[in-house]
Amino acid sequence: MTYRLRDFRFDEDFDLARRFLGDTFELTGEHYTWVPSRLENEKHGQCGSEHSPEDDKWIKIWEHVDDESPTIVAVTILKSNGYFWINVHPDHRALVKEIVPAIEAQRKQMSKAEEEELKIGTPVPISFKSRIAHLKELGYEEGGVCEHNRIRPLNLPPPEFQPPEGYTVRHVALSEDFEEYRKVLSAVFPHCTSMTENLVRIYTEAEFYNDDLDLVVEALDGSFAAFVTVRIDPISRMAELEPVGTHPDHRGLGLGKAICAEGIRRVQKYNPSCIVILGAASTESAVRLYDSLGFSKEDVHLWKKII
Repeated sequence: MTYRLRDFRFDEDFDLARRFLGDTFELTGEHYTWVPSRLENEKHGQCGSEHSPEDDKWIKIWEHVDDESPTIVAVTILKSNGYFWINVHPDHRALVKEIVPAIEAQRKQMSKAEEEELKIGTPVPISFKSRIAHLKELGYEEGGVCEHNRIRPLNLPPPEFQPPEGYTVRHVALSEDFEEYRKVLSAVFPHCTSMTENLVRIYTEAEFYNDDLDLVVEALDGSFAAFVTVRIDPISRMAELEPVGTHPDHRGLGLGKAICAEGIRRVQKYNPSCIVILGAASTESAVRLYDSLGFSKEDVHLWKKII
């Protein structure tokens, strides 16, 4: 088989790559971090900085070119910290042996000169046996659990958790609630302090975004105490709870359970093909929260190497 590696261009390639990710899930039933909404968030994320064509350089597409019309068989993502992800079609899994060295070369090319020791790593679910075997052959070592993949069975009734007295769950009106929204997200994710009203506007233009699924818990004083967004890709209907968080001043009250439960209840009308939290935190509190909501748990281990 003949393959071609090429650059990813968001405006031209997103829909093709999104369909590839959804089709791969449908074929395999495997849950991997880069669901369509996670890819779309590269351009439409509400935190960080505004997307530029330069950001696309971290994403690559592998195509099968034996036929008249090239078809995507893999999408890879490398982050500046050296972590990478490989989404590959099940009929082309052996291609991983070529993809990993290509990502290592990409890491060397894009690394900062001041990095004394060039590290690279990839989070891999423990069920990905062939991926793990390939990584071992290529000199990678297992570095322990780094996160969890969480899947909620579709036949499980939505949870009934409600917020305690004095707190209300509602959908956020970002044009009016921007400052409180930024405050609560920043309290959990410090990089969200850079959120701007323009980034929020771009966020609401994402195809995964529905304002009735962007939820906050409001305290009596009008401040926001917790948040969750249920992103659902309109093509694959894969639903992802991302981001999720509770302000440090309001933890231990069951607000995380209440707001996630409301999100799960509301997303039902969109007929999701799955409900997931991929790359979920492995902290004790996160484990308790997602267990209580009925999510299964799969360990994701970091496989790492010095190149």
